[in-house]
Amino acid sequence: MLHPLPLTSSRLTHYLLGGALLLGLGGCITVHDSGVNVTAQAGPLLPISHNELMVALVNHAADPIWIAAWRNPRTDREWRELERLAYQIEVGGSLLQIPGTGPLDAAWAANPQWREYALQLSQVGARGVTAARDRDVAQIARVGDDLVEVCESCHQQFKPDLPTMDMFGELSPLPPVSVQ
Repeated sequence: MLHPLPLTSSRLTHYLLGGALLLGLGGCITVHDSGVNVTAQAGPLLPISHNELMVALVNHAADPIWIAAWRNPRTDREWRELERLAYQIEVGGSLLQIPGTGPLDAAWAANPQWREYALQLSQVGARGVTAARDRDVAQIARVGDDLVEVCESCHQQFKPDLPTMDMFGELSPLPPVSVQ
């Protein structure tokens, strides 16, 4: 009897990247939702919603990046993990430009302002990759600040309610507070 492997963040990343590659090569796909076939009219369609993509890939990667400056990464392993997470941000921004299975995803992906925010997210991720490779704490701090700015701006315009809809039941950790 085969036992399913646990869905880790790295396995999810591989699935999402592989799915995006297949979608890019495949054109149109059919999504089965509650037994109803919904076919994408033109171009690729993500197999998940934008919300699921954000929670599983982008949120998971963004939180450690924006708190990295407070934790001051020191080891090669910590920096390499930040680099990997920054790649997730960069890829996540690109994937958000493809419609997903959510009820508003097609409209969002077609909206020029949404696409601009998604592009900015990818650019911040790319800067995070460079900062992690350079072992630059100050630059990682700026990347974290820019992540917060891009994400909050987009959410204010497109999704002002709960950002994750409590999909996995977790909340982002709060940064340490200093009262001086």
